Amino acid sequence: MIRTGVCVIAVVLIWVCVFAWASGLDWRTPFMTRTGIDLPAADFHIVTGSGANGVQDLAIEGPGDDGSALQTARIGVRAEDFPILRYSFENFPRTLELSFVFRRADAPDEVQAITVPWPGDGECVVDMRRFPAWHGEIIELGFAQFATGQLVPASIAFRPFRLRSVQLSSLSWAGAVLAVRAGWFGYTPWALASINALDSESAASLPLLGTTVTGSALALLVASIGLRWRKQRALRAAVMLVAATWLLFDAHWLRDLAAKHRLTESLYAQRTPAERERLAPNEDLTFIAAQTRDWLTLQHITSRVFVAADTSHNFFRMMYLLLPHNVAALFYLGDAPLPADTLILLYGTKQWIYDAEHGAILGRGRAYQVVPVFGSGGAQLYRTVSATP
Repeated sequence: MIRTGVCVIAVVLIWVCVFAWASGLDWRTPFMTRTGIDLPAADFHIVTGSGANGVQDLAIEGPGDDGSALQTARIGVRAEDFPILRYSFENFPRTLELSFVFRRADAPDEVQAITVPWPGDGECVVDMRRFPAWHGEIIELGFAQFATGQLVPASIAFRPFRLRSVQLSSLSWAGAVLAVRAGWFGYTPWALASINALDSESAASLPLLGTTVTGSALALLVASIGLRWRKQRALRAAVMLVAATWLLFDAHWLRDLAAKHRLTESLYAQRTPAERERLAPNEDLTFIAAQTRDWLTLQHITSRVFVAADTSHNFFRMMYLLLPHNVAALFYLGDAPLPADTLILLYGTKQWIYDAEHGAILGRGRAYQVVPVFGSGGAQLYRTVSATP
């Protein structure tokens, strides 16, 4: 009985030590927060978007012209003294992504932006020590909200919500535990990292898989030695532990998957197939591509269309949406000659510029003599008037 009790205590200490090591805590770290700074929500002011200051909160009622909202407050604190961030919102929509923004005294013109967990209607805690930019004197901080990228159409993303409270506090075991809980079990929208779901934790939390495997392996080793298990029994315990860990991770993944699907259902479940097709995340790009594709079809255009955009996502997405027309990326053309009557589609790009005075598209040391033939939103279609050597 004594051996079992000692073994249980040893296993508990192992888990505490693994968590402390991974979290950067030690025996000198206080259990509860000793110092903190409360930032009343009413002290924040609207930078982008629309809203109103209440007695104890800040109402954000609408986005700015770019579809985003930003609220900030002036402050003067040293980041290293207050690494635990707590924030609370009311009615924060699942369709919006939340970023924590701040400026430091050593770079007052540079704004740092960090994606933080979705708060819902409760309080969320983030350990800012995980972010290298959180250092020095912080002179301003706040929150930015925008439609979740590549998932939510901007036209239906924004719904009114309230900022209730913000607090910075000193490092403590309690604060670190709450931050880890938010990082492990908080809702995060779909991302490319979701392909590898078990290793998709954000930089704001400990690696769930690595922490669990390390703690479980050490606990099993101590139990097998302390309780003097035979090899067969230790092997059986290891198999059971692996199976239980696998089931727990699978349940965690399914819970996260269900939360992600709630966003999809809220956007498309009550809409007809035709409405779903029109309600694309990149509405402007989809609309422009449809207009361009229809024009090419009506004009019976068979020549190749070269697409240029500032981001790989935009020009590959545009190329996909223009199918089955013969499309390619202007970026990869290089020094290859471009025949007359070739079409060039520019979409929101600063790398390629149309010079109306000389009737040419300029960019990357190349010049194409063109004439404008079609415009839609942020896109413009041109036709080359002579072969480019």
